[in-house]
Amino acid sequence: MTLRVVGLEEIRSVVTPELVFGAVRTALIAHAEGRTQVPPPMVLDFPASSGDCHVKAGYVDGTAHFTVKIASTFASVNNGLMLVVDAATGEPAAVLADEGRLTAWRTAAAGALITDAMIPADVEEVLILGTGDQARLQAKWLHHLRPHLTYQIWGRRPEAVTHLMAILKAEGIEARPAPELGAAGAGRGAACVIATTPATSALPFELFRDAVHVTGVGTDMPGKGELPPEIFAGATVVTDDHAQCLDHGDFGNAVRAAVLAADVDLSVGAVLRDGFIPTAKRSIADLTGLGVQDAATASAVIAALGR
Repeated sequence: MTLRVVGLEEIRSVVTPELVFGAVRTALIAHAEGRTQVPPPMVLDFPASSGDCHVKAGYVDGTAHFTVKIASTFASVNNGLMLVVDAATGEPAAVLADEGRLTAWRTAAAGALITDAMIPADVEEVLILGTGDQARLQAKWLHHLRPHLTYQIWGRRPEAVTHLMAILKAEGIEARPAPELGAAGAGRGAACVIATTPATSALPFELFRDAVHVTGVGTDMPGKGELPPEIFAGATVVTDDHAQCLDHGDFGNAVRAAVLAADVDLSVGAVLRDGFIPTAKRSIADLTGLGVQDAATASAVIAALGR
């Protein structure tokens, strides 16, 4: 057997936002309806090298393939691959040597989909917390769905904020630096906040004080936590997977802080399927990333390649 290895250039030739949005939406809805297999993720931590590695697997019932994914981040550099396997025979179909990009894109697509579904129509500006690759992608992919939005960028290093704003400007996305913490107007007017940091302790509450919606994508393994538990008080909470978010998401951190009960969350997939009507002062989407998103995206890539 000769195992086909598909490189990033070939993957890029067929991947479109529509392909990834469609795959991720389908996967999350299927997961909400109990039509998936998603084992708990495996996480390896390499603090001496500023690195971590996630191994995730997933399958959508009735589809042609299942996928096992390895994604790593070392010193803020992403890498990885996806092994796509025939679900009828167990024979490996292909290795997608995507250098971690499919993981980054499906994460951004999930964040954009649920943010678009949950923020009010009159929201004009979004506060992005973080300055890395996922911060850029969250703005870029949400821009596909709501092109009128503008962005504030918050980060701990001013030079990183400036760099990200320049990148977004080159992509036609308007962004400005968020006011410094403690300054007049800091956090004000940010009706929507998207948190993308690898923080291991909660970010300042001031950043969230006026948010009517928060999407968190940075807390994806034990030991991380970027959303202050107190912002969950009285909020409507949606999770991509109840057990996973309870184990190592910001939702679980809030439950352990006794801010809310462990059974109050709704499913991201159900919101994407049925729509969302706000009933609380704030809504929060906790996304920890699912192997089934990888499986659906990888299968869509294989189909687009004609193999």
